[in-house]
Amino acid sequence: MMAGPIFSPDPSLYLDPTGRAERVCRFVRRLRLWEGRFAGKPFTLHPFQESIIRRIYGPTTESGQRLVRTACIWIPRGNAKTTLSSALALAHLLGPEAEPGGQIVMAAADRENAGIAFNSSFQMIRQDQELLKRIRPIESQKKLIHEKSASTLKAISTEAYSKHGLNVSFFLADEVHSWQPQEARALFGTIRDSMVKRESPPPLTIVISTAGDGTGTLAHDLWDYSHKVASGEIVDPTFAPIIFAAGPKDSWTDESVWRAANPAIDAGFCSLEELRIKARRCEHIPREKADFRRFHLNQWQDGTALPWIDLETFDSAPERTPEAELEAGVPAFIGIDLASVTDMAAVAVVWPDGAGGYDADVTGFLPEDSIQAKGERDRADYQRWARDGHLKLTPGNCIDHAAILEHVAELAERFAVQEIVLDRWGSVGITQRFTELGLTVAQFGQGFASMAAPVQEMERAILSSQLRHNKNPVLRSAIANVALEKDAAGNAKFTKSRSRGRIDGAVAAVMALGRASAGNSSNASPYSEERGFVFL
Repeated sequence: MMAGPIFSPDPSLYLDPTGRAERVCRFVRRLRLWEGRFAGKPFTLHPFQESIIRRIYGPTTESGQRLVRTACIWIPRGNAKTTLSSALALAHLLGPEAEPGGQIVMAAADRENAGIAFNSSFQMIRQDQELLKRIRPIESQKKLIHEKSASTLKAISTEAYSKHGLNVSFFLADEVHSWQPQEARALFGTIRDSMVKRESPPPLTIVISTAGDGTGTLAHDLWDYSHKVASGEIVDPTFAPIIFAAGPKDSWTDESVWRAANPAIDAGFCSLEELRIKARRCEHIPREKADFRRFHLNQWQDGTALPWIDLETFDSAPERTPEAELEAGVPAFIGIDLASVTDMAAVAVVWPDGAGGYDADVTGFLPEDSIQAKGERDRADYQRWARDGHLKLTPGNCIDHAAILEHVAELAERFAVQEIVLDRWGSVGITQRFTELGLTVAQFGQGFASMAAPVQEMERAILSSQLRHNKNPVLRSAIANVALEKDAAGNAKFTKSRSRGRIDGAVAAVMALGRASAGNSSNASPYSEERGFVFL
């Protein structure tokens, strides 16, 4: 049915043994559109739209029930996904999928967006006098009532809400990538939990969205699960992944890629010329390139809109040198970016190879309290990082510096540590404890004078595939979030104030790499014969 994770728009590929999908198609074709040049015209289902319906409503259980209970439709802007999903909501309110006491819920990021899908459904009802007679609208509440079946259609938002007591039969989650992270899981979970009361016919959740950015959010979890089901990595016949997107290695300027990701171009209601205009603008306004790839090619984005380093380049680095070889006396430099008491700290180890290359490893530290909320806020999958050993969680709600000291002491026992590099600000206490352990401490400023050369060297190493990191997620996420600030002379430094997410891992790594490159790794460190403070 699908070649890889890309959905095929050929309706003939999707079986419909009970005719349920065809009944839904006939209902949708009966509706009339209400906007622009299509206002008042019948809802013509184009092949890609019919394919979506057949993929959701065609598969059946042995008892003849609809098999699919969740469908995630990932498709770029301008492909009428809200129009189609609004029509499907009506099929569950008063069409072939209606049931007594049905509860159709449309959810969006805020009240304004929640009204878009609702208004689309209501306007299609208003185009048909026979349907309008069957519905009692309460526009002030964004609610439609089908009194004959005691069914309701209602729009809600992820803003302040009380959604318990529901018994939802059809749930439309609109543009989940824009839902507030702190509220998204609570709302999604509450509505989905209410659906366990429904069994025959089975409830249905339809998620419609473009790609988002970052990780650790509800939207990214759904995106990741969709691709794993589509590729066969996960077998879940009750889940329908419907993905229209450019591949990760596809050229964003290739118009054939645009057509594959945007089936509405060939259907005649997504403007190819408008995409051309936007693409040309991206050449002069680089920040718009990320938005073009995200909203028009459906490519999930990491980090800032104008990244310092392209992640494809970062990911292309060769494998890191085996630890057994690094433990055999290779000089190591440790950079530490300390946090406020509640935020992330990072410890980076960098091993120079003496030939312009480096191996790097980064470990993060976070208080374990509210770890899921922190991940949602920072759009990072902290729980997975912790499971994989890249993030250490300290008890309570504040960073335990003892855990960092213990980690660094373990590193010093295993590797030939030359220096511990720390930010000058706020590190006096922990600096003293490192010197008590017999370690050399270099205090590192965060201004242009200290940062310019290390940032330039790290950029050179990444672009030449000489920074080997095994896609360490703490470092990778930070690199994706880095924004640069430059002075009048063109010197660059990382800036936290302009970065989208956490950059602690990159700051720790660039400090360690800066000292590694300055120390000339082919010789013994100039600080190896004495212990104490080094000020830069």
